[in-house]
Amino acid sequence: IFLFDQKSWDQEVDDENGNYDYLMGADLDFGNEETVQEVTSWLYWYINLTKINGLRLDAVKHIPASFYKNLLPKIYHDFNKELFTVGEYWHGDVYHLEKYLKEVNFEMSLFDVPLHYHFYDASHNENYDFSHIFNQTLVSMYPSNAVTFVDNHDTEPSQSLASFIPDWFKGHAYCLTLLRKAGYPCVFYGDLEGIDYENISSKKEMLQQLLSLRKQYNEGNQEDYFNHPHLIGWTRHTETKAMVIIMTNSTGGIKSMYVGKEDRHCYYVNVFNGYQRVLINEDGYGDFYCEDKNFAVYVKE
Repeated sequence: IFLFDQKSWDQEVDDENGNYDYLMGADLDFGNEETVQEVTSWLYWYINLTKINGLRLDAVKHIPASFYKNLLPKIYHDFNKELFTVGEYWHGDVYHLEKYLKEVNFEMSLFDVPLHYHFYDASHNENYDFSHIFNQTLVSMYPSNAVTFVDNHDTEPSQSLASFIPDWFKGHAYCLTLLRKAGYPCVFYGDLEGIDYENISSKKEMLQQLLSLRKQYNEGNQEDYFNHPHLIGWTRHTETKAMVIIMTNSTGGIKSMYVGKEDRHCYYVNVFNGYQRVLINEDGYGDFYCEDKNFAVYVKE
């Protein structure tokens, strides 16, 4: 990598490779005020033209943090709307993401890359401690600044960051993003529609079901039952409805979870297997079942 004469790499970028200002041999010099003004004016022009309500900022770890720290508040003010903004800072260490969020004064959210790698590890190692799936993830540390995702265009097979989540674990991972209280989940179009050239099948039916469950039941209190290394569960419930999620990356089993005394003597049914029904006892608890290496979502029958 060579610099032009009298030039230096931008600071406030990722420390990978010493200083990761450059990317793919196409570096923009943010030390040049004319460059800063051109990028800024282009963004204003684009927002005015398209009337978009949000921004996805690519490769932010290669751009000085101060650029977005100064620009984003001005954009929010000038356009007088929220403009939800997410940056792609690709790093598996959550503390690099935390450092960047502080550098940009929390003006944006970031994709939760550490959580993606936890999904990958949990789906490739049967000894992985499932109860720690959210440890040292962005969504556990800064839930209002975390965009959770399962896969994207960079993680699919043959891509530079290939770390694709296998089919058997896709449902687990989407439950852990779509059916939780924290984070802003993002569904990968390649999972929804399939990727023909990679022989990746569509997960549309499952995803539409999970999205419907999110819309109907993902509110109220959340109670976690992460007390086993391979069998975890949680509930979401209000005074009028509840949803129960249970999953395992190993051997199946049963977990007793609370849905509310108002549902005693009622049956809960697994949305993905109608033969699995659970009777709620006097105290509002049910013994919910999950098959080997599978997940289940129960709602009131």
